[in-house]
Amino acid sequence: MLTSEVYTEVPSVDWDLEIMDTESRGRGRRYSEDTLVARSNRIPSDLGGSPDRGRKRSYGPGTFSFGCLTGSGPVPRGYDVLLLARQKLADFIIFLIPSFVSSWHAGTVTKATISPTAWLDGLRGLACFAVVIHHYAYGYSKSIELPYDGEGNTNWLQLPIIKLIHHGPPMVKIFYIISGFALTVKAVRITRVPRKHTLDSPALIHNLSSSIWKRFLRLFIPCAGGYLLCWLMVSAGLFEIYPADTHPSWITGTIERRPPMQGGLWGQLVYTFWDFYAFAFKVTFLGASDEAFNTDVHLWTIPIEFRCSLQLFIIVVGGCMLQRWLRILLLPIICAYTLYNNTWGLSLFAFGYFLGELHSDRVIAVSSPIPASTSEKPERFKRLNSTLRTFVLTVMVITGLYLASYPRKMEASQKTTGYRFLFPWTPSKYPIGGVSARYDKSHDFWQSIGAILIAWALLYMPRAQKLILCNRPVQYFGKISFALYVMHGHVHRSLGYWTVLMGCKLTGIVRWNDNSGQWDLISGHNQTHSMIVVIAWIFITFPVTVWWADVFWRGVDMQSVRFLRWLESKITMEK
Repeated sequence: MLTSEVYTEVPSVDWDLEIMDTESRGRGRRYSEDTLVARSNRIPSDLGGSPDRGRKRSYGPGTFSFGCLTGSGPVPRGYDVLLLARQKLADFIIFLIPSFVSSWHAGTVTKATISPTAWLDGLRGLACFAVVIHHYAYGYSKSIELPYDGEGNTNWLQLPIIKLIHHGPPMVKIFYIISGFALTVKAVRITRVPRKHTLDSPALIHNLSSSIWKRFLRLFIPCAGGYLLCWLMVSAGLFEIYPADTHPSWITGTIERRPPMQGGLWGQLVYTFWDFYAFAFKVTFLGASDEAFNTDVHLWTIPIEFRCSLQLFIIVVGGCMLQRWLRILLLPIICAYTLYNNTWGLSLFAFGYFLGELHSDRVIAVSSPIPASTSEKPERFKRLNSTLRTFVLTVMVITGLYLASYPRKMEASQKTTGYRFLFPWTPSKYPIGGVSARYDKSHDFWQSIGAILIAWALLYMPRAQKLILCNRPVQYFGKISFALYVMHGHVHRSLGYWTVLMGCKLTGIVRWNDNSGQWDLISGHNQTHSMIVVIAWIFITFPVTVWWADVFWRGVDMQSVRFLRWLESKITMEK
């Protein structure tokens, strides 16, 4: 690792890896998760615990010391079991309170200096927010994924750029760029040394070795928690809002696959285990594309994340000994080649690596400014450079937003707002289907280019970063983004469907059909149905989704990070 005077920036908190660094160093904007509520999980002294030991082992709600697995420390005796149980119940109730509420009430929200990469957290938070809207909205709209054509599809929500509010596929591309950046930011620091032809090889090997084996656990432990929760919900019948293998008319859009009920907790657990095995091992390691996992179809991106991560580590190792100018030249070539050949996941990860290299230039430029005597320029040149720079970055952002809005379903003959001219330019490696086909992949190419342009331009737009991506709500969504991604499907398929059905019943726009054994939507009430869908999401489904994600973030996601940190200290050799 480089000396602090050369590079002192703290990496962004990624879904996948780097939450440990931000959490341990305490920099950047963060919601002090270890002190969300001023309560500890220690045994108080009046119940037999030692006051000194209690102060040393103070944990916030939802935390757990994995050091207790070694069996160290005596067990207090003679305490009141009833009082202890009451305290634990109170801690559990407090734990269920969303962190932003408990932090505000306890006054533990810190106002730390925003880290240079906090904007990536915010970008990830906005992207995850759009994915949640997308997976809810397409369940009640058949045309939301179609392009605006001025004839049959005239909804203003289908217009380019506006469409990104609910357009999920391009947000996955943004996730991959951020992951590529977070996974390589340490390697960039190590390989970019102040002395020529030198490299801290032990630090690089340690970084890559720990990253490789932790990557799988960091991704799949939270997913396993989501699978276990889904097992309980399916066993309780919470997904049976409508009969299995049916498509009720009040769900006017796409119905996602759901796990079938197996009859009993044990049978359902066995099914969930083998479904997770197919997801985490067959699909991830063996590339078994014919395996269909039903427990949570939204997690299809995770196996791609893992495989692209391993490929990215190979690129890092292969380029670590190259001179930096050659590395900067080769990374865009790798990015373009893989994107052209329909390996867009690896292309975006490689671009994240390239973005990390560019970011290191900016950090060093800020920390080591050019002396005034050598940097003085006429004022008119400064204004011209600033104007030209702003113009180029603005064009990049607008073009990126437009390309990211490329519709998921489109045919060559369809009239669109410019996209039909891009359609024939799609590389032949990308399968192209009709508007009714699921396998039209032309959007993957153009949306990837759009995501690249957006991330590239935002790197050089600090004002936009601070104004849009570094405010507290957006940063909060960035922190819980992985948990939100894992949890939102559970809420949509249970509470989400239930609230819409209840709203339809209360307004009388559905009737019971004895032949099909389900509720049917009465024709002519489309506007009322749409209003119910929107109101149910704003006031019930989305708040509950955020609440569940917040609890899952503290109870599972953060605990997996602490577990990996503890495990690494036990099984790895010191540098």
